[in-house]
Amino acid sequence: MLDVVRYKPPFEYELTPETLEKGTRWLTLRLKNKEDDDLQYLDVRMHSMDSLHISFHNHNDYIFLLRPEEERYLDFQVDANATSHLYASVHGRRNGDKFHWDSPLLREEVLGNPAEIESIFVSNGEIGGEFEAEATVKGMRDSEGLKLVFWMDTPSGKYEELSEIKTRKLSKGEEAAYKAKVKPKEEGFYTVYANLYDDHGRIDRDHDIIWVERRRNALIE
Repeated sequence: MLDVVRYKPPFEYELTPETLEKGTRWLTLRLKNKEDDDLQYLDVRMHSMDSLHISFHNHNDYIFLLRPEEERYLDFQVDANATSHLYASVHGRRNGDKFHWDSPLLREEVLGNPAEIESIFVSNGEIGGEFEAEATVKGMRDSEGLKLVFWMDTPSGKYEELSEIKTRKLSKGEEAAYKAKVKPKEEGFYTVYANLYDDHGRIDRDHDIIWVERRRNALIE
């Protein structure tokens, strides 16, 4: 397998390892200056898209000076409970000017859970019609059925349960899709969540957001 060099100006970057066992672990962020200018006063921070899945004990570090082609390794301790996405951000100065940098999302796999939510997709919808949320569950090892619960956050701020589904048995690498239908009554943004549970609690979650409008013919009338 070929090593992938990740690059977004001004940094070449890498987060290792890409897979963790559950528990308190260490992640290492490598940053390399690929520009022709010195980078100074770098405030480096790590962020988790779901702190219940992966949380940082120490989320920031500091680099006083990073010269062209120079690289640094920064270590961050985490509590790893389930697979999540992470990203790094940097505030600093280049040629005396302030700059800000965010890495793309980096998937960090945490081993041990029987399954994870591979994706969630919410179709377009209008008031007076309906939209559909579909979550794909992927087996990480052979497992019995799990519980998948869809929730919705409405434009007015109400948090409503849509459906609770018992998933079928999954083997490692096997996928299954599950759906929930919604008849929206309000115009605005809807956030639909999919939460996956085993006997010990929640093991994964994901969400999608859509904007719902009134039907055009209803506006004309």
